[in-house]
Amino acid sequence: MFIAAKISSKRQITVPLKVMIRLKLTPGDLLIFEDKDGRLEVKPRTEKFTIRDFVRKHRRTATRRVTDEEIRRSRQKAWSESDSK
Repeated sequence: MFIAAKISSKRQITVPLKVMIRLKLTPGDLLIFEDKDGRLEVKPRTEKFTIRDFVRKHRRTATRRVTDEEIRRSRQKAWSESDSK
């Protein structure tokens, strides 16, 4: 399948409807751009990190306040783990 999309002056791309349907995307979904051997792969981020995921992961560690930086690191780690699946 070959479908073209134009990049706007704000570096935005309108995802063609056929691609949206094929990837089962909805407005607000995130895409992952991955470089594989000189080719760029675009795929949907299927795992979404929610506050419930964070609470579940840190339920037993609530003996102290968690900093914003710890939350950011935990979120990044969870996203990295979901991307590698």
